[in-house]
Amino acid sequence: MKVFLTGASGILGTDIFSELQKDNNEVLGFDSKQIDITNLDEVRKKITDFKPDMIIHAAAMTNVDLCEEDKEAALLANAVGPQNMALCANEIDAPLVYISSCGVYGNGNKMPHRETDETLPVNYHHFTKLEGENRVKEHTSKYFIVRPGWLFGGTTSHKKNFVEARRKEALVNHELKSAADKFGSPTYTLDLAKQIIELMQANVYGTFNAVNTGTASRFDYVSAIIKAFNFSNKIIPVESNAFPRKANMPDNEMLENAHLNLINLNRMRPWKDALKEYIVNTY
Repeated sequence: MKVFLTGASGILGTDIFSELQKDNNEVLGFDSKQIDITNLDEVRKKITDFKPDMIIHAAAMTNVDLCEEDKEAALLANAVGPQNMALCANEIDAPLVYISSCGVYGNGNKMPHRETDETLPVNYHHFTKLEGENRVKEHTSKYFIVRPGWLFGGTTSHKKNFVEARRKEALVNHELKSAADKFGSPTYTLDLAKQIIELMQANVYGTFNAVNTGTASRFDYVSAIIKAFNFSNKIIPVESNAFPRKANMPDNEMLENAHLNLINLNRMRPWKDALKEYIVNTY
């Protein structure tokens, strides 16, 4: 299979790329310096030249606070970009995988969100990711919209590596503070990459939550990371307002893989098991 991949250098994109190659797929990957996803003519030329069987769009503007500062850039990257991918995918009749966000649900539910729950974004980043979903649906019918959780994984050099950031923080601080009032679903990028590929192969289109099982507060998450490294730092639970941000953040980003369960395709293990494996294999 020939796969066209954007966001190929990100923490998820690198795992998708390597897992596809293991299965002897031909993968053409791009990072933000190699393709302007907001330029339809450029996207169309690269896609039509390669003639992929599948398109995976993992590129995005992911800095939530920056999205509040530069809303035009956020809308271009997170809505126009997916729209361009959907238009081109439809033109060559290739299915499209679009990586969305757990944040699109907002605060509408205190339980883990299912795909049928109402979407109520509370910041501009999440609004643009939802708008990206809507534009994908508008312009192609063969789509997999994937809503992941709090991603961890990648190499230690990845800027978005949450585990590495906490490790470095722990090395220079005896005490660490972490929010006890924000909840989500920690998700290993390698597990997610494998789940996405299996979903693609099953050829069942639609919208899917895809997270490792179990939920956690930020405090729980950081505590598990520090414990996995066998560090002795004290983790102090605090309210999220101890970390001022430009963007409002939802209290609940917990997800349930209801659609994957319905089609008997949920292969995601408990997040703590995945976290331990990631740390053992990376460090």
